[in-house]
Amino acid sequence: MKKLLIIFLPATLVLGSCTKNLTSLNTNPKSPSSVPSGSLFLNGEKNLSDALTSTNIDEAPFRILAQSWTENTYVTEARYNLTSGNSPQNWWNTLYATGTSSVLNNLIGAAKVFPTDVTDPGTLRNDQDINDILEVYAWSLLVNTYGNVPYSKAFTDSIPFPPYDDAKTIYYDLLNRLDTAVNGLNPANGSLGAADQIYQGDPGQWKKFGASLELKLALVVADVDPATASKYVQKAVTAGVFASNNDNALLAYEASPTTNANPVYQAFVISGRHDFSPANLIIDTMLSWNDPRLPLYFTQLNGQYLGGVPGAGNGYVKFSQLSAQWLAATYPGDILDYAETQFLLAEAVERGFPVSGTAESYYDNAITAAITFWGGSASAAADYLAQPAVAYTTAQGTWRQKIGFQQWIAFANRGWDAWTSIRRLGYPNIDVINPPIGAQGNLPRRFTYPGDEESANPINWAQAVQAVNGSAADAQSTNLWWNN
Repeated sequence: MKKLLIIFLPATLVLGSCTKNLTSLNTNPKSPSSVPSGSLFLNGEKNLSDALTSTNIDEAPFRILAQSWTENTYVTEARYNLTSGNSPQNWWNTLYATGTSSVLNNLIGAAKVFPTDVTDPGTLRNDQDINDILEVYAWSLLVNTYGNVPYSKAFTDSIPFPPYDDAKTIYYDLLNRLDTAVNGLNPANGSLGAADQIYQGDPGQWKKFGASLELKLALVVADVDPATASKYVQKAVTAGVFASNNDNALLAYEASPTTNANPVYQAFVISGRHDFSPANLIIDTMLSWNDPRLPLYFTQLNGQYLGGVPGAGNGYVKFSQLSAQWLAATYPGDILDYAETQFLLAEAVERGFPVSGTAESYYDNAITAAITFWGGSASAAADYLAQPAVAYTTAQGTWRQKIGFQQWIAFANRGWDAWTSIRRLGYPNIDVINPPIGAQGNLPRRFTYPGDEESANPINWAQAVQAVNGSAADAQSTNLWWNN
């Protein structure tokens, strides 16, 4: 039988003290007007953080795919069999399905209720723009995992089985929506307040978040449409992206109740299970570069850092484990951060986009920010960067390889982004340097569509499969439209 993993309760039951003085949430997803807009927004915000932080490989096996971690006993996902545990169905449900645990269902519900809840026009505009920024984030996860998805007709009561929109068309609309929301935010006006557990309703911080997200989404299309990518990179930089780790978009978890604790803590500590170990690729790479984050990420076993082999039945006691801070109940969920923004700016410079500064300076800033975020010192970061194997001017390979490897290490706790960074930049090239034992093909390039869609929405599903894959066969090996 498949391993038992933490099952997240509906957000209406787990928000607890995170909701502070908000009215209790109504559990009827068909009647968002009966739920306060702030409660719906907070549900969506927390559900998004939980999804990105989740260790549940039957939903979000991304750390396993990116080989930040690997499986100890049950090796199905490490070998790229994603349908056994139904990851495609469960990730889809987490982001898209109706119900209180769905990210988009809550955020779209909040958007409908804001006009009846909020009377001040300036506050209303800020609330709507902040909500739309998070909506864009969630939609980008969906479309960059599957390809074509229901979008323009989604969440429409009169259309129970909506058609799938073209992924490229969706993506460009998301960029436009995001740019509009960023420009619409006014720091002089109020906003969500306690209903926002990331920035406590600070419109200025959300403006930086939105601009940083715009930078991120723009560079996804840089290989196939550099003109559009350059345009939105410029817009993002002009609006003002993250300037330090103080801007990081973090959702604080709480030790009590335990259902409000960090999902990693719930999966490792509360459950008492030992399903994962660090993968050998990340351990060996960090060892070879004397990475100061090793003791911040992992523990030693008999005085050594040892990683498990992807696809093998590793056994828990044979390898390093996660550090105490990584396993802390209150360790925050990291949704978007300054280090990533600096890596993206280094990439933009290398692509010739009109961004001031040098790729080397942004690369150095990114690594320093990533190290200090985990508790390392600036001097340790400087020593790390002084090594010829790490220094931008002397590190091996093209800019894609240099940035790709360092970004992957920084994304050790951000599985979806680590997987996507590998898909975008090609590094580390897991298929060549560390293919899992018994791998069923190469690293998945996308998720196949959920089985529920095939049975409940068969005509639209079949059209989407054909459009994305170029055939009637739905395959996880198919590159998405932006991924050369």
